[in-house]
Amino acid sequence: MAQLYNLKAGVALDTDVVAAARPVVVASANGAIAIAPSTVVITKATAANMTLGTPTTAQNGTIIHIVAATAAAHTVAAATIGFNAGDAAKDTATFGGAIGDGLTVLAYGGEWLILSSTNITLG
Repeated sequence: MAQLYNLKAGVALDTDVVAAARPVVVASANGAIAIAPSTVVITKATAANMTLGTPTTAQNGTIIHIVAATAAAHTVAAATIGFNAGDAAKDTATFGGAIGDGLTVLAYGGEWLILSSTNITLG
């Protein structure tokens, strides 16, 4: 997004920059997570099975936050590449079953790198 400046004062300050809100995507059923900057809130009452496709290098820098709004053992699978270049040994992130469990991933070099996680097991 282009920066917006305070044209009246004729000066650009950090406080004049308007940041775009990160879109919130509700996941109420099993399915694919779109590769786009977002916060994905899983609301399915039972364990949701979500998938993340393989990012392209053109998608480098894409950050996706995924969080559980329900107490279930949700899974997010990054088939083939796994998380942190773990391939099949680390291709599924399983949530511990509590509200607030989640992970934040970064697309880089055709991989999903985990920036942070709460109560997640990789397998």
